[in-house]
Amino acid sequence: MAYAWTPTSTSSPSPESPHARDVALVGRIEAVKTVLRLMLETTGLRLGVVARVSDEAWTCCAVLDEMGFGLNPGDTLVVTTTFCNTVRGMGTPILIRHASQDSRFATHPAPKLYNVESYIAVPLFRRDGSFFGVMCALDSRPVDVPESKLEIFRHLGDLVGHQLEQEDELVRRDAQLLGAKEAAQLREQLIGIVSHDLRNPVNAISLSAATLLRRKDLDDRLRQGLGVILESARRADRLIHDLLDFTQVRMGQSLPVKRMAMNLQAITRQVVDEVGTAVPGRRFDVECAGDAQGSWDPDRIAQVLTNLLTNAVQYSPPGTPIRARIEEEGPTVVLSVSNDGTPIPAHVVPGLFEPMRRGTDEGERQNIGLGLFIVDQIVRAHGGQVDVESTPEAGTTFRVRLPRAER
Repeated sequence: MAYAWTPTSTSSPSPESPHARDVALVGRIEAVKTVLRLMLETTGLRLGVVARVSDEAWTCCAVLDEMGFGLNPGDTLVVTTTFCNTVRGMGTPILIRHASQDSRFATHPAPKLYNVESYIAVPLFRRDGSFFGVMCALDSRPVDVPESKLEIFRHLGDLVGHQLEQEDELVRRDAQLLGAKEAAQLREQLIGIVSHDLRNPVNAISLSAATLLRRKDLDDRLRQGLGVILESARRADRLIHDLLDFTQVRMGQSLPVKRMAMNLQAITRQVVDEVGTAVPGRRFDVECAGDAQGSWDPDRIAQVLTNLLTNAVQYSPPGTPIRARIEEEGPTVVLSVSNDGTPIPAHVVPGLFEPMRRGTDEGERQNIGLGLFIVDQIVRAHGGQVDVESTPEAGTTFRVRLPRAER
């Protein structure tokens, strides 16, 4: 007897439909192939299927066809024409040995439309108890399948149902990770765009304030106000540089370093003078011991020093000194910046050089927690390393070890 059903009478779900997702879900479960093979071998039937069965449709998710039926994953049937819909309604396994002569199913559409005579099936449930579909084996021939095979099918159905739950969880986690990754990339791209576009107005403010300060006819009050504007613009410029560097690193790029012969003592004294001008009344001590010559990027080293010095100012009591020390250690030069005050909690230290972190909640919040992250990245780009030591007795010291030459 020829089959009345052909693949052309079906419709495949679109890639966006829930059924397409279920087909893909089952397709990722390697054990389904083995289970279908075992079903056919233990029953003598020639067509094994895992189907998603809902109120709307019957959808083939996996198939092992030794009968030439022509069914493929993604093909759909009118759900009311299938024995699987009966399984869905009852929620229990079904065994049919000769459908056309079985008083329960002789008038069912399946024998007439699809020439199904033998059918054995178990419902598939997710671990949360929700119904997914049916796992079945069928044949156009009447086959005397023993009742005992239903117990085997139950165990196989439990196995597939458990795997469905596992795959569902993996899909959910992948979607969450992808969503978080896309959000992070968008956030970092936005930071880069905003910080880049902010540079022009900030530079204009700095230039205008510096130009006005050179005038000799300013009274003290106006000069003081312009000084505040200029310092605020410089601080904003440092934040923008940090944001740009942060974005570059987070997008997988390394910070550019332009090495040249330089003296670390000279750049240290220069940066200390610049930072000291912004905090009149604070004392800065600079101590140099040994040879401080090496090949580094002077702008980047100045950035490291500025971040460490401003960090020391923010997290130390007013009136206490900030100490900078340079000393040689063979092929390495060590730069230290120290301050007094409350030590950094021990549990904070391991993540101190991660972005958006601060050592304590004390001090003025003049940054967004990128300073130490940028310090670490610049030092790494020079082949060096930075660490911190913080105790109630000695205060807090950041040490930067810089190889004199590129490794």
